[in-house]
Amino acid sequence: MAAVNIPVVGPPKPSPAPADESLPLRLEIRQLQKNEKQWNLYLLGLDAFKNLNENSDLSYYGISGIHGRPYRPWGGVKGSNVGGWQGYCTHTSILFGPWHRPYLALFEQVLYNIIQGIAAKFPIDTRAKYQEAAASFRIPYWDWAATPEDGDYFPNSVGGSTTVSVITPTSNDQEVSIANPLYSYTFHPLNPVAGDFVSLQGTPYNRWQSTLRYPTSTRSVSAKSDEQEVFQAMASQFAGLQQNVNLILSDPNYTAFDAFSNHELRDDGLNTSASLEDVHNSVHVAVGGNMGHMSENVDRLFAIWQGINPNSYTLNENSGSGTFVSIKYWNSLGVRQTQTFNYAYPETQRWKFASDLEYQNSILDTVQHLYGDLSRQFVAATKGENDVKSNSTAVNVATNLATSPETIIAERDIEESSAGAQNTAATKSPASGVESSAGFHPLQKVTATVNKLKQEISSNDSKPKISPNRGSGFGSGIDQADSAPAVPKASSYTQYIVNIKTPKHILGQSYRIHVFLGEFLPETRTWNTQDALVGTVAVFGKNIEAGNENETGCGKCKTDAERQCVVTGTVPLTSQVVSEVKKGNCSSMDKADVIPYLREALHWRVCLADGTEKPRDDVPGLTISVVSTEVTIPAGGRRPIYSGIYELHPEITAGRPAGYGEVPTGGAP
Repeated sequence: MAAVNIPVVGPPKPSPAPADESLPLRLEIRQLQKNEKQWNLYLLGLDAFKNLNENSDLSYYGISGIHGRPYRPWGGVKGSNVGGWQGYCTHTSILFGPWHRPYLALFEQVLYNIIQGIAAKFPIDTRAKYQEAAASFRIPYWDWAATPEDGDYFPNSVGGSTTVSVITPTSNDQEVSIANPLYSYTFHPLNPVAGDFVSLQGTPYNRWQSTLRYPTSTRSVSAKSDEQEVFQAMASQFAGLQQNVNLILSDPNYTAFDAFSNHELRDDGLNTSASLEDVHNSVHVAVGGNMGHMSENVDRLFAIWQGINPNSYTLNENSGSGTFVSIKYWNSLGVRQTQTFNYAYPETQRWKFASDLEYQNSILDTVQHLYGDLSRQFVAATKGENDVKSNSTAVNVATNLATSPETIIAERDIEESSAGAQNTAATKSPASGVESSAGFHPLQKVTATVNKLKQEISSNDSKPKISPNRGSGFGSGIDQADSAPAVPKASSYTQYIVNIKTPKHILGQSYRIHVFLGEFLPETRTWNTQDALVGTVAVFGKNIEAGNENETGCGKCKTDAERQCVVTGTVPLTSQVVSEVKKGNCSSMDKADVIPYLREALHWRVCLADGTEKPRDDVPGLTISVVSTEVTIPAGGRRPIYSGIYELHPEITAGRPAGYGEVPTGGAP
């Protein structure tokens, strides 16, 4: 098939163009739902999109296939992969973030055009309102890291029902029921081209008639989705996911684009084991059990990071797998701005601000409002507050907070000079010897010591299996020392993080590392949803053995496996440690108490994609370690400042399977 010219430009700009050059926004899915006509059009559009002929490159099936299976050329573009066509994969690559931008723009422009056609079919008395709503439509994102209202960690609109009520152009303004297009995709037919899907590791992907989340069996053809597992998994892992997002958007080590973008091991891996790709992977498995469906949040987090770090985007590196085949195709420089594809996010409306300084501070403030639940607990403790309300309105306030030029600008939080100087010099920390880009979060020595917070333990303080307050109200039982200071003072707290390093393709298949704090059940089926679970690092390994029935068709994956690619991930522990302090299992948040507690209570296990446990000793190269870093809370409770300096605690995991370091005196649990 010859290459077909399919321009990827996104939806059109508003016409006439607004004087302030504003653009339509991609909204959080629960916010879009409040616009009844846009939400109705979105559901109708998705339903129509998913029913297009699967042999079309512009069908839902065709566009989704660009992202992975089936490994077929899209638009006749075969790239320059050695040995024939082998996919468009940019995992474990600095292109991970930029690649998703034109990909989502293509998805958005096709859906946008479908929605325009639907709006035009409504009766004349309602058509204008639907067309007005359709004109500014942009695809929504799901912010899985912001504290939701009513504990809705997985949007009910997505997983709550197999059907949904809509008003169609022919339903006489009455609601009718259709299959919920957000719930699943039904193949029509399954495998339109022989070999599109195959059985992998015994899981019948080639026989399941629809996509599944947490299939009730990984072997049965008649397996169903277990949506309750998704709700529980997202609730159980929420606090760690939120802290990871805050980390990569706030810690100075992640102002470098290659550190932020992907999970391949870097030379300074002690300080940069987290990444956008790592968090993205964790949500994949939290949503799907094995894999799962995602939304546009990865592009949004990338755009937010760009707004904070405008001069830290590019490096002089090439993709070794021939991702781009001609200058006629999008490259990372061309997709740098979301404006290129005619959209923005609530946090990235640059046109509302008089200066870059105001804009960047607004984004940083919003990051803390959305993802700062942990630091708010310690802010409250310094003020002597016994009870801290969760940021339950985070999703709702995001738009208003981020778009207002009246957002309070923190005193000297960002220096004007740093915007111009960012990424032009390197600062070396005398404590760590680690170089990092100079920018909005310069490394600095934390002068405040960690406050040892007193704890009143209530005999009634017990958690259900899945606590509705995980990640939000977990600090409510921490009190300040006997009296609050009359004048606000700077303070700090210690962030504890599990660093995970492992060869990506060592097992010839995908696998997951689950991190627990305290006792946990041995059944692997329960690991994603247990209350003891702190977080999961997902590793999308592949089988590269020629002729093996599970051999991958991904060319980049084969290249990465041959060069023995090593990846990293992080699981923040702090919020769960706070919960353990509340319960009396750990005496305080002081290092002298936390480190011995973690030696006893921290556990990790490896699980394969089919749910089989893999002994930790049978994963060569897997290394689990614990690090800590200081986070300063400025006087008056301004947004926290990450020191960027990490201390390794090898004694916590030493002597255990996949543990780091020498066995401490007295052995290890």
